[in-house]
Amino acid sequence: MHEPAPARAVVKTMKRLECLSHDQTVYRFLASLKELGFVRQDSETEKYSLTLKLFEIGMSVLDRLELWREAQPIIKEIARLTGETVHLATLDESSLVYLGKIESARTLRVSMMSRVGRSAPTYCTGLGKALLAHLPAERVSEILKREKVVPYTARTLTRRPDLDRELASIREKGYAIDNEEHEIGVRCVAAPIRDNRDMVCAAVSVSVPTVRLSDEEIPRYRDIVLHAAEEISLRMGYRKAGSPRGAARGAPRGTSSNGRPARSSRSRAARSSR
Repeated sequence: MHEPAPARAVVKTMKRLECLSHDQTVYRFLASLKELGFVRQDSETEKYSLTLKLFEIGMSVLDRLELWREAQPIIKEIARLTGETVHLATLDESSLVYLGKIESARTLRVSMMSRVGRSAPTYCTGLGKALLAHLPAERVSEILKREKVVPYTARTLTRRPDLDRELASIREKGYAIDNEEHEIGVRCVAAPIRDNRDMVCAAVSVSVPTVRLSDEEIPRYRDIVLHAAEEISLRMGYRKAGSPRGAARGAPRGTSSNGRPARSSRSRAARSSR
């Protein structure tokens, strides 16, 4: 003879309570997942279910893989044109994370701490400042609070008013410069990359020994980096306001038409924007 439905529910509940009484690990684990936003608990049934946070994390990883795939030919071309070290990076929570790097083949080259997958401060790197410049002020404050701003060199901007002026200048010019602010002997020129939502999603930079990057040489590297950032942005689905859909843009300055990498048609972002 079968137990009435309410009785079966009571039995199941008591068995769960018994399990929890013997081992609090499951309960603590669920409570932690709930606090982190990975699961939710129904207020009436008290049952747990997954949220979309894992899906969002997975999509974020896919987006980064897509970004690197689309950016790689352009980054290789920058390295060929300049002979210098080139980086691609994005924000992960409150840190700058390197997604790609091509090392200079020159005998005299910058010896940097950067590695793919490694994080770096935002406020004193060209890549980081290019990203910070396009974030809301409250988000910038949150990131700087977590990073605990410290001077890496005598040139590091550590006062918020100075940094705010620097970020405003970057927004106006469209590119950022790291003037030995993170590592002595290294100057970087960086520019932001936009996605199909017109949001800054990453940045690209060229890092050069100070002996090879005088103030007079900066415009050349600036133009190369800005053209590269625009080309990567287009590959990620970005379109300037008023420009026709699918309109071609130039590659990094100095690239021959035969040598310019063809724009990929595989970009998920580009497809979604059409």
